[in-house]
Amino acid sequence: MSCTPVKNYGFVKRLILWAGSAALIVTIISAISLFIVSYHEAYDKQDDLLQEVSGVLARTDVSNRHPGALWMDDDDFEDWFILDRRSPDSIAKAGSTIMVRTLHEGGQTIRAVFDKDLHEGTQTLTISGKEYRLNLMTLSDGKHIAVAQKTKEIEKIARQTAIAAILPLLGLSFVIVVILAVVLWYSMQPIRQLTDSINKREPDDIRPIDPSNLPKELLPLVQAFNGVLKRISELRESESRFVADAAHELRSPLAALSLQAERLEKSALNAESQKQMNDLRQSINRATRLVSQLLSLKRAQQPSKLQPEKSAQISRVLANVIEQIWSEAEKKQIAIEALGFDELDPDANITVDICEDDLFTILRNLLENAVKYCPEGSKIEIRLQSLSPFKLSVSDNGPGIAKEERERVFDPFYRVLGTGVTGTGLGMAIVKTLAEKNKLRVLLNETDPHAEEGHKGLTVMLQK
Repeated sequence: MSCTPVKNYGFVKRLILWAGSAALIVTIISAISLFIVSYHEAYDKQDDLLQEVSGVLARTDVSNRHPGALWMDDDDFEDWFILDRRSPDSIAKAGSTIMVRTLHEGGQTIRAVFDKDLHEGTQTLTISGKEYRLNLMTLSDGKHIAVAQKTKEIEKIARQTAIAAILPLLGLSFVIVVILAVVLWYSMQPIRQLTDSINKREPDDIRPIDPSNLPKELLPLVQAFNGVLKRISELRESESRFVADAAHELRSPLAALSLQAERLEKSALNAESQKQMNDLRQSINRATRLVSQLLSLKRAQQPSKLQPEKSAQISRVLANVIEQIWSEAEKKQIAIEALGFDELDPDANITVDICEDDLFTILRNLLENAVKYCPEGSKIEIRLQSLSPFKLSVSDNGPGIAKEERERVFDPFYRVLGTGVTGTGLGMAIVKTLAEKNKLRVLLNETDPHAEEGHKGLTVMLQK
């Protein structure tokens, strides 16, 4: 059964898309309307221009006979020297020759003969195979004044005028979309800051999010998230209490079993019973070790109300750890070598900025694991590389840990399969938890990368 991956949409991208689409639609409709209106207005203005030029030519013609016509009032001029449109004499009869002045090519005059009657006013005609817009005016003496302009020229002027009218609108719409995108981007800044602050949190940091300085629109989401964090905190506390209580409750019966096992071991037992007794003793020891590790892990995970003193005498801590695990190392004839400590002044109280109890627990778990997984007759190396910043490594020549499993060994109860070694799977989880509490990084590497598979060893690096 295949699952189709869900694609999450971007809120800002979607908002910009919808707002931009709406602005684009409105702009297109407005631009088309403005283009049509501007086009027709420009077309009408060209007709008005034809009429004005006709009037100028008419006054110029009349002024040859009546000089006062040049400054005569328009209405008076029309009454005295222009025939009324309703007059039959104002019509240019078909077949008559008319001198047509044009508004292009330097004011060229065309001698035209039309095959139909021309009425006074503006009209569209064909002259010499080309379409013109012509204005006809008839003087009182019967003379016709005709001014024309090519239709293509008028359309070109009208189109250019209309385009010039809509360009500011298109530019303004583009500017509005850009401003909207910038405003939205800045408006999403609190969300990005909130996301960054959550991503930078430590894995165990479940403190509620501070809702101050956040937009009101984010408050319901933050409150819901804080509610989830509170329930997680309560669940973790309940789980910790349960595990701790269970571990404490198990210690008493395990101690009783251990005492009974000691009494039985002192009794006279046959070989078969002695073997079963040894198996029982091993099981009790494993259970006791598991309970002890569980309690250590829960103590490490529990935030301390009192600030522990972060000042560990590393030489003394290491000596105590080696003393604790020395018997197990001696059984397997494993040599433990400490390097880098000779340079320290034995009389000086040299400390590192780590809680001493935590450092003891970390080193003990690392050395116990090294002793447990190393073959007989091998060597464990503890190297102090630097005090400030603190840098220490524990290396062995055991089977090592595959790269793909190095992160998982820090999970509680996870154990690498195929080693043939029993354990609780809690040691590295305790190391990781205590290291993070003391601002330490834990890095896992191979001791000898060129060795055969299964003999590369493991080097655990602790560093600030």
